[in-house]
Amino acid sequence: GFEAVVFDMDGTLVSSTSLAHEASNAVLQKFGFRTISREEYGQGTKFTTPVRLAWHAGIKDDDKAQAMGDAFDSSIIDLVTADNVPMFQGMRQLIDGLLKLDIKIAILSNASGGYVRRVAQKHGMSSMFRIQWGADDALRPKPHPDGLLSILERLKVDPKASRTVYIGDSVSDGKAARSAGMTSVGVGWGENKKEVLMDSGAFDIVFSQVSQLDQFLLAAHRNK
Repeated sequence: GFEAVVFDMDGTLVSSTSLAHEASNAVLQKFGFRTISREEYGQGTKFTTPVRLAWHAGIKDDDKAQAMGDAFDSSIIDLVTADNVPMFQGMRQLIDGLLKLDIKIAILSNASGGYVRRVAQKHGMSSMFRIQWGADDALRPKPHPDGLLSILERLKVDPKASRTVYIGDSVSDGKAARSAGMTSVGVGWGENKKEVLMDSGAFDIVFSQVSQLDQFLLAAHRNK
């Protein structure tokens, strides 16, 4: 069975789409850019926040992109509640199951670390996840493996595919897991459909339901 399970956050553990889409449009408007559709928002989630907002705005201005990212991060952190960033059904039970088996769990997101920790706190899960990191906590963001490798080092677990797994809903998650030498698991209930993730070739396995992920992660232990 697995010693360490690391989760992406948005689109994997929680559904933040409506809140993040709304907050993105507020920032784009504030900086004088056009607003984006729900679909455009989804396409941009593979990027870190400043890069995503610059991409939506059609600019390459690093300073402005950073200012937009900062504005987004500070506004969204204040808006987070357990209701507007709900956990996907079945995810809480899955986490409880992992903890009962003493499996170490952590979060690595391309959103900001402050946002990640606020969401965990609002769901009463701060003490469950040993590490809760965003893009600004890692040396380089996903698809680079730096964040995952640093997390495994802190958890004192070797990055072996048979012992460690990273779970996410975008292709950059799969690529990061592969580069880190972890089992890469895709989930089709976030911003990307199962077919898109499977066709990317970045994942060892892709699930479309939380119950399938639960079975995959806990079956090895249950069968002991």
